[in-house]
Amino acid sequence: MVNVNRVFEEIKADEGTRNFVYKCSLGHNTIGCGHLILDTDPESKLEAFDVNADDVPEDQCISDHRIYELFQEDIHLAIDACSRLYSNWEELPEEAQHVLINMCFQLGQGNLTRFKNMNAAVEVQAWGQMALEMVDSRWARDQTPARAHRLKDRIQKLCDQ
Repeated sequence: MVNVNRVFEEIKADEGTRNFVYKCSLGHNTIGCGHLILDTDPESKLEAFDVNADDVPEDQCISDHRIYELFQEDIHLAIDACSRLYSNWEELPEEAQHVLINMCFQLGQGNLTRFKNMNAAVEVQAWGQMALEMVDSRWARDQTPARAHRLKDRIQKLCDQ
C-alpha cells in the first residue's frame, strides 16, 4: 500500500509548491506541486507569474488544501499508471514503488515506458540494474540530474537489504 502522504512530502521536496500559476521548465502553465494545468481546471483562468514571484495578488492564488487536492488527483493517476506498467507492482518494496511513482509523476506514463531496460529490471527486482538504467538516460543527464541521482541512490539502497 502506497503511503500517499509520504509520497507527497517526497515529491514536494523535488517539485516545490507554489500557490500561483507559473511556467514550468517546458513552458506549460503549472500550479501547486507540479500540477500541469488543464483547460478544464478552474486554475486555467488564473494569470501566470514568474516562478520566483513573491508579490502575487491573493485573488491569483490557491489554498494549500487545493494544492493537496490537485496532488491527490495527479498522484492517483501516477499510481494507476505504475500498477498497469509493472505486473508485479503489489510485490515491489514500498521504496521502489515510491521512486517509480515519483518518476511517473514527473515524466508521465508514456515517458516512463521508454525506460525499457529499467522496467525489465523492475520486473525481476534487480535493484542494482534498475539504479544503473535510471541514470543511463536523458532524464538523468540533461533534464533533472540531481533528482534522478537522488532517486537512483534510494533504489541502490535496496541492494543492501
